[in-house]
Amino acid sequence: MKYLGIDFGLKKIGLASGDDETGLAFPMGNIDGGVKAISTIMNRARDEGAEALVIGLPIPDAHQSDAQLELTKQFVRDVQTATSMPVFVVDEQFTSAEARRLQQEYGSEMPEDAIAAQIILQAFLDGDVELTIDDAKRREE
Repeated sequence: MKYLGIDFGLKKIGLASGDDETGLAFPMGNIDGGVKAISTIMNRARDEGAEALVIGLPIPDAHQSDAQLELTKQFVRDVQTATSMPVFVVDEQFTSAEARRLQQEYGSEMPEDAIAAQIILQAFLDGDVELTIDDAKRREE
């Protein structure tokens, strides 16, 4: 199965592509956030032949806010309404920091959000447990 990985942000949304056959995810770049984001995502998913979507969910802790979680949950619900494809969510904690580290270490010019989407999708492909949006609760500090 082919997947489109998504790192949601209000201004920018990172995208990645991957599949079960290779077990690898690759960053694809960013799209603009906003009112046209979901239709752009659906078009990119179609163009890539994606059969399912994987979205990073920011589980709140000392580094993430409940507000970002609620915005992302609404985005996930909006995506689910816009498509009949399966939509999976995985914990995206620390993906932006890891993306920045990878950019510096390898000198990548790929946008941070796209690398974060790659990390999210790779975690899913590696079999890390996916969540439901109702699983997202503040972690014990």
